[in-house]
Amino acid sequence: MTDRRLRLLQIVLALIGLGAAIYLTYSKYAHDGVCGVSAGCTIVQNSPWSELYGIPVSVLGLVGYVGILGALLLAPQRNDLVRLALVVMSGVGFLFSMFLMYRAYITLEAFCPFCTTSAVMMTLLAITSVTRFVRGPDRPATAGDGLDDEDEDDDLLTSDEPQGARA
Repeated sequence: MTDRRLRLLQIVLALIGLGAAIYLTYSKYAHDGVCGVSAGCTIVQNSPWSELYGIPVSVLGLVGYVGILGALLLAPQRNDLVRLALVVMSGVGFLFSMFLMYRAYITLEAFCPFCTTSAVMMTLLAITSVTRFVRGPDRPATAGDGLDDEDEDDDLLTSDEPQGARA
């Protein structure tokens, strides 16, 4: 998968996570933590772990997803510091999400689909961020360097022409 495709995947993952965080923030403020989807949501939203220093963790998630989206959409993607920032933001979000999932599933014995969605999205964002950081940006292909575009490779695999017939 090319770096561009991984970045597009990250944007989709961050938008899904942002949607979950928006809904959780809305239900926390508009309905005193009553989610309306499942009893587990309400249990999680009203637990002692639903706030950190008086700030709802859904708001922290919202800020985290906006930060990740900002880095993905506004920052130069070939910059190693931007890629490292994505690793750090998604890594912190992943670790915090795992702590919250432990509290929800083990301590509270409650299931919140929105919290779980957010945790899965943050996990996938952490994996793709590390992958993009380790691989680095795609090198632009130049004539004669032997690097073909991935889409051209796909065309070769589906072509009826013999492999040697292409120039």
